[in-house]
Amino acid sequence: MKPLDQIFATARAKPRHILLPEGHDPRIQAAAVQATAQVLARITLLGDPADIAPALKALGAAEGAIQIIDPAHAPDLDLLASECLRLRATKGVSADQARILATDPLVQAALRVRLGLADGTVGGAVATTADTVRAALQFIGRAPGIATVSSFFLMLSCGDDTKLKGGMIFADCGLVVAPDAQELAAIACASAASARALLGDTPRVALLSFSTAGSAEHASLTRIREALALVQHAEPELEIDGEIQFDAALDYEIRLRKAPNS
Repeated sequence: MKPLDQIFATARAKPRHILLPEGHDPRIQAAAVQATAQVLARITLLGDPADIAPALKALGAAEGAIQIIDPAHAPDLDLLASECLRLRATKGVSADQARILATDPLVQAALRVRLGLADGTVGGAVATTADTVRAALQFIGRAPGIATVSSFFLMLSCGDDTKLKGGMIFADCGLVVAPDAQELAAIACASAASARALLGDTPRVALLSFSTAGSAEHASLTRIREALALVQHAEPELEIDGEIQFDAALDYEIRLRKAPNS
């Protein structure tokens, strides 16, 4: 089974309630209709129902199949504003400011997830990465045991002409710009956990570099070697190597030449 099909099958087995805060975007509306039709999730769009409902109908969505919440006039806005104030009062946010903040679609989606009113939220198609991540950090928070919040790309290699088939996770490509050794180790461990959860595979982790197994020397390589040691100590069962160049990490024959002991 291809990785994306496997992810879809897992989603269908237990559909979750997912909020899409950028409900006015046509791409989001089309995705909501497709996800609902394929029974991948129970979708709620945030935005003005007067604008969104006709667009969903034009896309073929059954009436009422996708919930729409106007964040500025949500029936539970008092609850959301109260939680917003509780979380941000120490940062100088007043009750009035908290109520205004809770009407922001990204913030409201995050608050709903925090309060257990939804299982997850997906954003960033319209909003910036900074705004999307800030809302998640401030109003959902980090998972237990996570010191470094990082991002990853899920890359699927499934074409008939591809040598290596399957799913791969690349991190961190969008959040932690220059991780130190401890941050890099944390990113490696988090990425391995994400690979297990999303792909159902035993992860094999490569700490990518311009050097393979000491083929070059540079001060920047110290953090990679330190990160490797930290991960091996924290998760001795995890299959990990580095520093290693991308071609050697990806191609078995190249790896045999460049790093036969990898």
